[in-house]
Amino acid sequence: MAGITLYNEQPLAATCVPNLFIDEYMTRANGDYVKIYLYLLRSINLLDCSFSLSRIADHFDCTERDILRALKYWEKKKLFRLEYEEGGSLSGICFLNDAHDDISAENDSPKDLADRFIAASRKREPDPDRMKEFTKQEDIRELIFITEQYLGRTLNQTDLSTIFSWYDELHFPEELIEFLIETCVSGGHTSLRYMQRVAEDYAAKGITSVEQARDYAGSSSALAHAVMKAFGIRGRNLVPSETDYIETWSARYAFSTEMISEACARTMNTIHEASFSYANSILERWYRAGIRTMEDVKKADEAHRASTRKTRHSQTIQAASRFANFQQRENDYEEIQNQLIRKSFQ
Repeated sequence: MAGITLYNEQPLAATCVPNLFIDEYMTRANGDYVKIYLYLLRSINLLDCSFSLSRIADHFDCTERDILRALKYWEKKKLFRLEYEEGGSLSGICFLNDAHDDISAENDSPKDLADRFIAASRKREPDPDRMKEFTKQEDIRELIFITEQYLGRTLNQTDLSTIFSWYDELHFPEELIEFLIETCVSGGHTSLRYMQRVAEDYAAKGITSVEQARDYAGSSSALAHAVMKAFGIRGRNLVPSETDYIETWSARYAFSTEMISEACARTMNTIHEASFSYANSILERWYRAGIRTMEDVKKADEAHRASTRKTRHSQTIQAASRFANFQQRENDYEEIQNQLIRKSFQ
């Protein structure tokens, strides 16, 4: 099996386990998955960190399928980005900078970055007096009541602090907070952590009103529907890791719905399963090659076919040349026969 390149977006000079991994991910993960993550974290700091699935499987005395399951688990948790070759073979594993966001900062403005990570970067506890004043407001008390009805449970102090941060730090009006919660719950997402990510996304896009949020949800919903249709996904909602991929394709790469659907269709034709990471490898390759439209895709496909035909033609000529230059042995069969007869009488 071909070697896999392991590389890093983290500025680590030693084997250092992020606190976020220990606090949030390690305790919930399968023990074998944790071992593999730590092994890769150690390997990233070696001068030669190329390896194969068979090599790491031998190291842990397990199967390559076990290793792939672990890698895909961490990819879903947004700690890795897996990259694939055209034929579907794993070719790269990239440690991501942030566990909650796979979007590179290379095309983001400082304001975009500040908006995108504003909630995640602020770790200070809310002011108790302001928090108390906030929860005493009649409209906020009504919002808390509605939220508890949506979630089917009583909000704890952490929940209230999260909602308060949308109001106090992101400056969302009460009606936008209510719309955010309602939208998430109706989509099957009742986790406050998921809602926090949606709030950060709103802030990054400058959404400050229900009208803006509704327009954004409409456009995002249409794209998500197109992706689900191309992948044949029915009977469930997309999970956060999947919607993150869609966000990358539309926001960072600025691909049209047609281009994204085409990548999903090619994924199904090649590996016969709905793999967001594989579709991402196609779109990432197009993005790096400057392919932006379906016309560009057609030209790239034709160039690939022409290159393939040229290679095959060259191989055919080489094979014919080897056959033409083959020197047939000239044997004296009569002499051979006489030698055999003499040996039989000895």
